[in-house]
Amino acid sequence: MSMKVNFSYAFTLNFKEAVRKHAFCLRMLPISNGVQTLLDWELRINNDVPFFVTKDGFGNDLLFGTIEKFHRNFEAMLTGSVAFHGSYQYKDNENAALYLHPTTLTPFSPLSRDYLETLMLPQSPLSLTKMLNQTIFQNFEYLAGVSTTTCDADALLLRHNGVCQDFSHLLITLLRLSNIPARYVAGFIDGEGESHAWVEAFIDGYWRGFDPTNGVMLEHQPYIKIAHGRDFMDCRLNRGVFIGKSQQNLHVNVTVAREEQ
Repeated sequence: MSMKVNFSYAFTLNFKEAVRKHAFCLRMLPISNGVQTLLDWELRINNDVPFFVTKDGFGNDLLFGTIEKFHRNFEAMLTGSVAFHGSYQYKDNENAALYLHPTTLTPFSPLSRDYLETLMLPQSPLSLTKMLNQTIFQNFEYLAGVSTTTCDADALLLRHNGVCQDFSHLLITLLRLSNIPARYVAGFIDGEGESHAWVEAFIDGYWRGFDPTNGVMLEHQPYIKIAHGRDFMDCRLNRGVFIGKSQQNLHVNVTVAREEQ
C-alpha cells in the first residue's frame, strides 16, 4: 500500500534587535530512502532569499545561504509531499558500526549500565529493542520544559521526565550498550505541532524505526524522516551565525496530513 502525505514546516526566528550577515543552515528537507520518497517541495526564506542545497556527512540534506542586510526576523516556510511504500524497514550504504559508540548526549555511564542490568532482557535483538522501547515509554513521563538540548540520557534517568529527544537518547544508549547499532532521527509526524525525534535500530541487516515517546515500533505510520545522526547534535534543524545581539525567540509549526491512495 502506497500512502501520500502532505506536509508544511514553518518557523520564525524573531530577533530583539536587527541583525545582519546572517549565515543560516537548515535541515528540514525530507530524505528519500527505502521507506519514503520526497515527491515535491517548495521553500521560501523571508519570501525571496536565495539558498543552496548540499549534504552533510550522514547524507542529510542541508539548505544554506546568507542574508546580508539588516533584518528583525528569519522566516522559513517549507511545503511538499512524501510517498510512503511498505513497512519501516530498509537498508542504506552507511556502516552500522558507526552507531555503536557513546557520544556526549548518549554516554555509557555507570547510571545507564546499572539501569540496563535491572532489566530482564530477551536474547533476540528485535525482542530486546521492542522491550526497551516499551520500558522507556511506560516508566518515564513526557514533560515539556524540564530539559534542554544539551541534556544527555543520564538526565532522563535521574529526572524520570523529559521530551522526545531525551526518550530517544536513552533508548539509543541502552541499545548501543546491548551491542545494537542505533541512530537518532529527527522528523515530522502525523498531526500538528513541532518536530519529533525517534530511533532507528539496525536489526538483522535492516534499519527499523522505534518511537519510545509513544511506545510504538514503526510500521506504516507516516513518520517523515528529515535527518539522522549519532545524537541530536548531528540533526539540528536550524543553525546560524550573524552579526548583532543574539536575543531571539523561535516559533515552530508543523502540519502533516495523509492522502489515502
